[in-house]
Parts: sequence; structure tokens; C-alpha cells
Amino acid sequence: MPPSEGMSLFEHFDDEPIHVTVPGSAQDPRIDTSIPGIVIHHVPELHPDDLTVLDGIPITSPSRTLIDCAECMDEDELRETFARARDSGLLDPAALRASRARVEWRPSLAMLDEVIAEFCD
Repeated sequence: MPPSEGMSLFEHFDDEPIHVTVPGSAQDPRIDTSIPGIVIHHVPELHPDDLTVLDGIPITSPSRTLIDCAECMDEDELRETFARARDSGLLDPAALRASRARVEWRPSLAMLDEVIAEFCD
């Protein structure tokens, strides 16, 4: 469930929707995607290392969350988010590279790879 580690890494603003990642297809008729204030992202089953639990709620790991953020941020915003993760002790280069290796093609991957290289090399 992005954002990872609850709101400790990424502040939530009342006027912005909450993003939720769920396994499965958006075409599944059993999935209600009309929840006000919620944006549902359908993904293939996540690797166990891309998940963690916070206060009993399964959420995406900090590394997976950083990768997911690349889809909705520009490069400057992503760099700022990586810096905040680093400063908070949540940036784990090995875990980030492993999560990145599991991600299928996305339009943001070139930008993401540049930012990963900047913060992890």
C-alpha cells in the first residue's frame, strides 16, 4: 500500500487521494474501484521482499514505494523523496536494487534508474 511506512516518509495531504496497491486485474468484476478518495493500482502479485507490515497493515516496503513514486513524480520530486528516505534511514541500496530488478517495464524506469544511480552508487 503506497506510501510505505505509513505517512512517516511521505506526508499525506487531506486534499489528495490515498493510493492503494492490490494484486489482480482491474477487469476483475469483483473489485470495486469506485471508492471516493482512493486510487487503486492493480499489479501482479508482489514479491514478499516488496512488502512489510506497519501497525498490522500490509504495505509496500520503502524500496518498492520509492520505485512506485517514480510513476507519479517528476525527477526533482523523486530526488527529494529519495533524499528524505536517505535522511530517515529508509534508503537501503541493496533492497532498492533488488526491488528495481523485479519491476516490469514502466515509462518512468529511465528516470528511476538515474536517481537510483545518484543515490546508491
